Amino acid sequence: MAAPPAPPSAAPAAPFARARRRSVVLAGLLAITGSGSDRAVAQVPADSAANERLKVLVRDAKDADDARRLKAWEGLLALGDPGAAALRPVLEAKLTRDRAAVEERLKGKELARLHKLYEADLVARRQAALACIFDPKRYPEENHGAAGQGEVDGLVSAVREAWERPVQHARRFSPELERACAGLEEVLAYGVSVGFAPPADLADVSGWLDSLTPRFERDALGIGGAQHDWNGAVIRWHTEEMPTSADASERACMDATNAYRLMMGKPLLEIDERLVRAARKHSQEMVDLGYFAHASPVPERKSPGQRCALEGYSGGGAENIAIAADGRGAFDGWYSSSGHHRNMLGGHRQLGVGRAGEFPGRTFTQDFGGGDSLRGRTIEDPQIAYLQKRKKLDMADADAHLALAVWCRANGLADLANLHAETAVVLDPGHAKALEFLGRKRRN
Repeated sequence: MAAPPAPPSAAPAAPFARARRRSVVLAGLLAITGSGSDRAVAQVPADSAANERLKVLVRDAKDADDARRLKAWEGLLALGDPGAAALRPVLEAKLTRDRAAVEERLKGKELARLHKLYEADLVARRQAALACIFDPKRYPEENHGAAGQGEVDGLVSAVREAWERPVQHARRFSPELERACAGLEEVLAYGVSVGFAPPADLADVSGWLDSLTPRFERDALGIGGAQHDWNGAVIRWHTEEMPTSADASERACMDATNAYRLMMGKPLLEIDERLVRAARKHSQEMVDLGYFAHASPVPERKSPGQRCALEGYSGGGAENIAIAADGRGAFDGWYSSSGHHRNMLGGHRQLGVGRAGEFPGRTFTQDFGGGDSLRGRTIEDPQIAYLQKRKKLDMADADAHLALAVWCRANGLADLANLHAETAVVLDPGHAKALEFLGRKRRN
């Protein structure tokens, strides 16, 4: 079998590395020499020679040559207040030019070129990481894959570096973009010494570049149109319609799993209430019966598939379990274990996470499946239909609570029926129909 491609180098090309080193040296220089009133200020004689020296420095401060320009900036700062006053407008003008240069590189044909280069690099990094993760020799089952975890971490970090900061990453593909970004960093570093306040959105160059991330449309990179459409539909479902009883910790675990899949170019998974229930019941059973395993001692609940089927879901199978402080901790534990890691990146369509124990942690179960979706269909399961109705409920409307109470009673959800009727009475103590529903008489 051919070896998987080597991961792309995380190191920038040499010209760009020099520019970044210049910024680092600059930051160190400012830290050593101080700024403003702390800097040792040379006395400037009021003679023609000094004025001529100032003019030369101002001229060189605008030079395109990095070494000459930075030397002139340092020379101006050494002149004290007159030099600082002369340097300030130079820095302001350079910031305006460099900002415009960055903007220019991130639109039109140049953006399209960078987009292609970035996508190819991201895809190569994903392929290298996934090849390792799904190779049982490099990332073995034994000892949860400890022998290969370091390699996996390095390859996934390479993906994350490109994924989380696409504009920063694209600097390596364009000398012009790199030069403009490095120029902005220089201006901000020297600006501290002359009292130059940059625009609020440019107070931090990295933060400003990160704000331009949407231009790269990274969520669509390296995947087909069908997968992109699926991901969009899942996001809308989760945002607008999804009925779920998942608590914040369970949801955090599922969101972390989907965020990781998105970064790695895998389809998002639908959060499915049936799988949430199956997972939560298994977690609770493990706590109640004092065991920790995928196989239940209860015959009709022995396998993950059986447990999912009992909740009305056919197609369940893969399962992760963990003991963790919270949902994110459960995800991190599974990420650091080869078999669990592969489960989270598998070819599933739905998932559910359920926990048992004191919030937000303790015993977690994560179930995966490739069965039928709840999206775009009439839901007959009363408990899930209730969650759907509750999502649309006006929580401050007593009549709406009573209507939902009536529906709950008709569908065998007696406890929930009483809960909503009681809520209606809390909102409107004289609500005759709610009182009648609860078998109480209205008091005058």
